[in-house]
Amino acid sequence: MNKGTLNVIYQSDDNYAVVSAISIVSLLENNKHLKEINIFYLGHQLKKASINKFNKMVGNYQNATITFVDVSSYPDELKEIGVKAWKGLYITWYKMLAFAKLDIKTDRILYINPHTVISGALDGLLGLDFEDNVMALSYDATMVNAHKDVIGLKPTDGYFNCGIMLINHKKWMKDKIDAKMREHLRHNHYEVADQDLCNVFFKGKIKKVGVEYNFSTVFYGYDIKKYIKANGFLPESFYSYDEIMESYYTPKIIHSQFGMNGRPWQQGNENPVGILWRKYLHLTPWKNTTMPVAKKDMNWRLYDLLPQSIIVKLYAWAVNRKFARKK
Repeated sequence: MNKGTLNVIYQSDDNYAVVSAISIVSLLENNKHLKEINIFYLGHQLKKASINKFNKMVGNYQNATITFVDVSSYPDELKEIGVKAWKGLYITWYKMLAFAKLDIKTDRILYINPHTVISGALDGLLGLDFEDNVMALSYDATMVNAHKDVIGLKPTDGYFNCGIMLINHKKWMKDKIDAKMREHLRHNHYEVADQDLCNVFFKGKIKKVGVEYNFSTVFYGYDIKKYIKANGFLPESFYSYDEIMESYYTPKIIHSQFGMNGRPWQQGNENPVGILWRKYLHLTPWKNTTMPVAKKDMNWRLYDLLPQSIIVKLYAWAVNRKFARKK
């Protein structure tokens, strides 16, 4: 049914337009072989200049189109069902409304977080068998087990990341999932926004995707074995060291979740994947833009000074302190 057609959602406000552009151009550069790449952009207060740059950039690729979706009604729709803003904005929720609103001609749609670089072909997602699941996600690499207890999951339950979401659009529409999800949200609120929602509401309806399609940069920033141990990740609900290493040099999608020494798009960063972000920045109309400066704060200095065995424990402690709150 897909026949080389990839439908993709991106979302951001204007502040992150350049970060989105880096991800989009990396997607287009590494998937020129696909018949069609249809990008649907959910832009919150995007400036006309940014829209023009996106159109110019995507126009350089014969197999790609970009559509800017009218999201003006989304904040009020979310407020009406009682959804709370995430870090002061509703935009992280936009995709959850868009899945039912977009008219696409294939059975699936892929959401990609702007904090990513696509470093390989995504054909595997076009041919993935949903096995009647609503979505396909990868395990989250940054959430501690204690947070699972907060939202009613067991330590052995997988906790999935919503930075990359492959949605079974055919099932979403057929099973009227949008209406069911909205009703659920009227009575339930989540700390980690839509990601907690997906892990609770769609539990048992999520197909696990390999780590190569959402390869967290924490695997480049920390000693992997020490990181897995410090976070208490279990074999039943996380990737093994061997699985991670199989994709270490050849991931399909790299997700920036490590920022101890700067985010990879920031000036002056020492991020292990910063060179990749710079490479693709230079292929965008934003190539001469002055990027925000990475600040060498206490976390950065500690990362440089302390051994990995201590750093990973401090990281796990900090995340646990933030998210392992009482129900």
